[in-house]
Amino acid sequence: MGYIKALGYIGIGAKDLDAWQEFATEILGLQVTRGEDAENVETLFLRMDSRHHRIAVRPGDDELTYVGWEVAGEADLDAQVRDLEAAGVAVTEDPRLAELRGVGRLVRLQDPAGFQLELFYGAAVVSAPFLSPTGVRFVTEDPKGNDLGLGHIVLVASNLDEMLDFYLRVLDFKVSDYITFKPLVLTFTHVNPRHHSLAFGPAPEGRKPFMDHVMLEVGDLDGVGRALDRVRAREISLTASLGRHTNDEMLSFYMRSPSGIGVEYGTSGKLIDDDTWTVTNWDAAQFWGHDRSHTH
Repeated sequence: MGYIKALGYIGIGAKDLDAWQEFATEILGLQVTRGEDAENVETLFLRMDSRHHRIAVRPGDDELTYVGWEVAGEADLDAQVRDLEAAGVAVTEDPRLAELRGVGRLVRLQDPAGFQLELFYGAAVVSAPFLSPTGVRFVTEDPKGNDLGLGHIVLVASNLDEMLDFYLRVLDFKVSDYITFKPLVLTFTHVNPRHHSLAFGPAPEGRKPFMDHVMLEVGDLDGVGRALDRVRAREISLTASLGRHTNDEMLSFYMRSPSGIGVEYGTSGKLIDDDTWTVTNWDAAQFWGHDRSHTH
């Protein structure tokens, strides 16, 4: 594996912070701290484990604003920067942004689709225990204590060949598998035992790149079922019904966040052992469920 070890955090913009605070606490079961960041901008810090936050929501357009990929320490960050610069990628060390994100060191760059990436180490950890408002436990480590990160994200862009070359060759992500809906191909990649931390889908030519969804994994099926009840009771837009995926075996449903970005909420995702893993190409995304025709 490469130097990147986990999906550390993401930032998203939102036109309605109040709606996001209610959604994060009452539907997703995240702890929310609302306050000003180091730039004195009102921000929602969404916590799901011992980290200070995994998602930051700031006023702005309803879209993904940055992705934080975590490395183990300073030597790994320096080595990754050397690889990026050797590949002709512009990388900027940003101490002020590191302070804003609450990390030890941080460099920023753009991927071929224009998404802002931040490579960092030394994330802030909170001594007070995480307490979910809905009683769920989020899966950010495997049973051996390996960091699995926030969950996964799916990026959609028209220049998939460039994106895949960048993430697989330069950043050393590993292919987990593929799902083919002729002529479309989805590519799933991992940086730790989580089946995928990043997946890619094709966008029509000329369509602005976007994040299709972020996945949050909880510890048991009851947590998923109760969240689904809350979604239906509050008439939140359900974009795919309960179902089980083929490739990562996640039992999940999909909903629309106040930013319009999709959220997959699931449990029992598959873990990968690179010593024994074989890449395959599935012909469907689900064994059952995930119906998108009768959602609201």
